[in-house]
Amino acid sequence: MALERTILNQIKTQIGNVNGSGSFTSDLSGSDQVVIGESFAPGRIPCAYIYPNGVTTTQAAGTTVLTRYDRTMSVQVEAWCAATSSAPGTALLDALDLQDDIMRALEADRSLGGNVRDIEISASSFDGHELDRPSLGLAVLVLSIDYTETAGG
Repeated sequence: MALERTILNQIKTQIGNVNGSGSFTSDLSGSDQVVIGESFAPGRIPCAYIYPNGVTTTQAAGTTVLTRYDRTMSVQVEAWCAATSSAPGTALLDALDLQDDIMRALEADRSLGGNVRDIEISASSFDGHELDRPSLGLAVLVLSIDYTETAGG
């Protein structure tokens, strides 16, 4: 199995740990709320969709072991939530809370189960009204994931 597949499945698992208790605001623990590579389904709110955006490979002379490759995988997570009220700005603030929940879950184990060296996260939140999805909020997180893979493995 490709390491990239393992990484995506671990991201799914960690985001699925967002359960609405403790420090989490949202509940993404349902079996169909965090999915890899599907289209937006409004009946599944809150939800998170995971999309791989590509892998780059480097070998730095004097740094990378000859039998290995240093790789960076980019993954985009799109997470949707319902606004908790109709007051202006609520959808955006709720999306920020969902964004924070997902960041907490991913940063709880930045090695993704020991599969990677680190994750860096860039995130933005939006009011769904701007996207023709009134009463919804959207958080978009772009993960830059650094790992090493054996050459020819």
